Amino acid sequence: MPRHNYKPLLCTAAALIAWAFFPGSSMDRILFSVTARTFAEPPFFITGSGSREQPHTLHTLKRQTTSSTNPLPSIAITDDPERVFQNSPPSPVDFAIILKNLRRLGRESVAIGMPLAWPEPDVISLTALDQQLDSLPISVTSAPLSRSPVPSPLPPAFRRASLDVSQIHGNIRDLPTVNRVSIPDVILGNTSSLAGFTVLESEPDDGFPHLLARWDDRVVLAFPLLAALADHNTTPSEIEIRLGKYISLGADGPFIPIDGYGRLAFKPASSAERNSIPAEVLIDAPDGLFTGDRLRPVLILNTMSATEESYLRFSKSLLCTISLLADPSVASTSKAFARIPWYIELLLITSLISLIHGLGNHTKTADRRSLAVLAGLLLILHFVVIPTTGTWLPTIPALAGVMAAIPLTPRRIRFSDEPKPELEPSLPEKKTPRKREGR
Repeated sequence: MPRHNYKPLLCTAAALIAWAFFPGSSMDRILFSVTARTFAEPPFFITGSGSREQPHTLHTLKRQTTSSTNPLPSIAITDDPERVFQNSPPSPVDFAIILKNLRRLGRESVAIGMPLAWPEPDVISLTALDQQLDSLPISVTSAPLSRSPVPSPLPPAFRRASLDVSQIHGNIRDLPTVNRVSIPDVILGNTSSLAGFTVLESEPDDGFPHLLARWDDRVVLAFPLLAALADHNTTPSEIEIRLGKYISLGADGPFIPIDGYGRLAFKPASSAERNSIPAEVLIDAPDGLFTGDRLRPVLILNTMSATEESYLRFSKSLLCTISLLADPSVASTSKAFARIPWYIELLLITSLISLIHGLGNHTKTADRRSLAVLAGLLLILHFVVIPTTGTWLPTIPALAGVMAAIPLTPRRIRFSDEPKPELEPSLPEKKTPRKREGR
């Protein structure tokens, strides 16, 4: 049986090339996705490039979401039975007083989860409200959006909180389309406020909140998502959106799972007025009313009984939705699959090449069938060891070394395949003359 002295060298070269270039490639990501499907229950999504610095991380959704242990501080706009404010619902001046007291209490970030709109407000009260909004370092306003045959220009506050469609990964045509604010003359802030949508009136409410919508060549964000960004002190330009996978609130997360239509991948629970302080309490509130980080946004909720049903339903789920977006770990689990140290990977590859060389020098294993069995064993170890240890193995470099050895290894000759020896041609028999019988 012929021997290939250069076979170990070629196997080593194939394994090292795969070891150097395969990690972090698209094929590496596909292999991890296939591997994850063998032990993880969908839906799940994958982050990380597979390198040592950014290992593959598997994010799986929990069957049941849990309440956040650290919800945002919230203020509830109530029916005001004591008539503390000038009007019910509060007028622009009343809202200006609420924001001024929040500044007095040391809060620098406010997220207003209800539209600021009045039928016929006076100019002086609107000016007072605008001044208070502009004085806040971080302010997030909101308004419902819809689709109309006659489009409207994108308001500046919505544009400041939007992304260009080129920044979105995935099919943006699946996002719901909007082109106008449903409530006319809504107050969104002048100079620095960011605006997000509360509900999309042109889309059905199926319990999965919309987080994204397309307005011409821009993608606008939902109010709960902007409030979560404010809680992480992150700007809209810093997020990464992959439709059907996740929204990343930063380079290292957290990661919010979404579907291909820009909706949250799970249904948040209802949390009406939980941990909410009535707005009228702020008038005479002591300085120590709020505790904790003063940079966390204070959420203003609408809990008035005369509110339209769709807006009231949105308000009831708002606190829980923002808490889930700000801390997705309560609805999903994450597990990183780190690579083993590089010198151990090289040691494993070297040991495998030695094994291949040893199989080729043994009379009973020096054929392609032995290498095929070895490749199968490597795949079995791959799908057994990785989910149990949480470690990403150099399976492809190992398989590359085995596959490079197969064409250089001759097939074993079976007995049935051996050529039969040809028989020597027999000489013709000499005929002996018959004796004539005497008559």
